[in-house]
Amino acid sequence: MIKVIFRSAVLLALFVSGFAVSRAIASPDEGKSLVYVESPAAKAAPGTCDRDCLYGFVDRYFNALASRCPCNLPFSPDVKYTENGQEVKLGEGVWKTFARLGTYRVYLADPASGQVVYYGDFSEDSGRLLGVLALRLKIKDHRIVEAEMIADRQQLRPVGGLGQNTAGVMTPKMIDELQPQGFLSPDPALFQPVPAEQRASADQLAATAAKYYEAYSESKGSVAPFSANCVRRENGIAATQNPAGPVVDPAVPAFRLFGGSCAQEVDAGFFSAVAKFRSQRVWIADPEQGLLLTLALFDTEGNVKSVQVPGVGKVTVPQEFLRPITFLEPQLFKIEGGEIREIEGLSWPVPYGMRSGWEK
Repeated sequence: MIKVIFRSAVLLALFVSGFAVSRAIASPDEGKSLVYVESPAAKAAPGTCDRDCLYGFVDRYFNALASRCPCNLPFSPDVKYTENGQEVKLGEGVWKTFARLGTYRVYLADPASGQVVYYGDFSEDSGRLLGVLALRLKIKDHRIVEAEMIADRQQLRPVGGLGQNTAGVMTPKMIDELQPQGFLSPDPALFQPVPAEQRASADQLAATAAKYYEAYSESKGSVAPFSANCVRRENGIAATQNPAGPVVDPAVPAFRLFGGSCAQEVDAGFFSAVAKFRSQRVWIADPEQGLLLTLALFDTEGNVKSVQVPGVGKVTVPQEFLRPITFLEPQLFKIEGGEIREIEGLSWPVPYGMRSGWEK
């Protein structure tokens, strides 16, 4: 009898103790101790996904990002996700920091391949840190089978202290770092639909964009079919016809890096001398809008200290290029009548030699 009473007392003590511990663990902590259980993979639903259907996937994706949980999205069991070339587990990376989308939004869709792309601005840290991203989703049987994101973030560098610093210690200062004020609203020309009888096929759009990379490699602007009014922007900065563009060599103030036309910039050969592109890949071609988005990696070996620019002479290369580094560069092309009318690009530095995560 005494043993029974003693055992009951011990069990009661353990119960009370466990209850107290459980109450301590369950105390309010603003959700910091919550653990999200991965939802089961969505069931396949064979059938086509048209343009509106694909756009809907993008909207659902960003709604999930804003909620900080991928639990309500229809992913396939073997979905692959990368951020800036690195495989990341869904729910981590930008999923922890995303705040909201901005006002600069461009959508591309290709129902034939089941792919859709978003290109536009976003913010993190409750809206305090601004950036621009390119997101590609591939949909099959109404499930997300691939998700690829390139995020280009504003680099806030310390002025009189480290309080506002967001640039990494190893991140070199670029000539044209992201300017968020350049992403308020897209150029309306990007959204002008191409008449059905004038549309190029996806392959034709890709071939036209490939000529740009060929021209870049050869430093010969005539290789690419630029329209007479072609314009280019990079990281929100006018990269053509910009007389106020950056001076890369103070000893040659007349050479403005972004002062010429699309063809003249290529002819100058400055960029092609310091960086070589590789792994150029078409993300998506949208014949209806005449839009195409590519991703290329540009390698800077860091050993080119000066460039002979035709009509200018010797131009000293800035220090930011005197180190091995690779740039991830999504490029959005507007192509009309077989000509490149507009190029809207991002440039984000990553470790030298890094891959995109999607090489075969």
